[in-house]
Amino acid sequence: MMGYRTYLVIFYFFIFQTTSAVSQKSLAEMESELAFHADVMSNATISKHRVTAMIEFNALFEKAIQSKNSYDYSFDSLKWISKKMPADQSFKIYTWEVQANTGDYRYFGWIQTKSGQAFQLINDFKNAEGLAVEEYTCENWLGSFYYNLMEGATTSGQKYYLLFGLNRYSLYDNVKLIDVLFFSKEGKPYFGLPIFSKSETTAEQSQYLNRLVYKYASDAHMTLNYNPGMEMIMVDNLVRRMSRIPGQVETMVPDGSYVGYQLRNGYWARVDKIATEVMDEAPRPKPILDQRKNTTINGAQKKSKNKK
Repeated sequence: MMGYRTYLVIFYFFIFQTTSAVSQKSLAEMESELAFHADVMSNATISKHRVTAMIEFNALFEKAIQSKNSYDYSFDSLKWISKKMPADQSFKIYTWEVQANTGDYRYFGWIQTKSGQAFQLINDFKNAEGLAVEEYTCENWLGSFYYNLMEGATTSGQKYYLLFGLNRYSLYDNVKLIDVLFFSKEGKPYFGLPIFSKSETTAEQSQYLNRLVYKYASDAHMTLNYNPGMEMIMVDNLVRRMSRIPGQVETMVPDGSYVGYQLRNGYWARVDKIATEVMDEAPRPKPILDQRKNTTINGAQKKSKNKK
């Protein structure tokens, strides 16, 4: 005959299992909630609503990404979240930004590997030193919203991934960067490899940078991306100018010329002078009223005034 204590153990075990099953949400259900929070944290006009949605989104996304089979789940409805995956499909990297207040953007991210590991990215951009030459971990990540990813390999065969990102650093300045993600033999992610030359004449290993970092005026547009037609990374050349933003004296802005980085012998070699087509005047449609004195603005023949 079943003892009372045994009965209680079985009873509470059944209750626990039932409650857990009810409380567990499918990935599709979590995605639906995540999509709602993502929309609010990205588009709400009131800052406290964005922050509240951010907190809800971050907690639920952590649960979702650590759920079984989440690597194979697409999360397609998360329109405001950057999701990048290399051609070898060895990992996915998710990043997002939230404007907590005017000039205050927060950055979050996760790296999820096909082998089943998940690494949370902790933004520490404002405290980082030696931006161009240091190596960082997930715990002191240079928080960015990644808009492009490229694969590469060093001369020794070390596989790496170029991450093109944006950080809205302050009210006055934005930062664009190309960070270099690689994985240790144990599968742990790191950021930073010396693969970018400082100048066209670089010859020594010490003259290479771990990443490219550019701070520029927040009201300017800067190009930093790979151009497949030219087979090089294109970068707006920045020069110092007086700022147009009240409260800021000087800042960096593009001057209309470009610097490039071209892959040569396993390194991204700097190219200071990039050939571009310079036009004598701005392009415009072919004029109608050129030498045709007897035509209207639409190109039709004018009627003769002497005709009766």
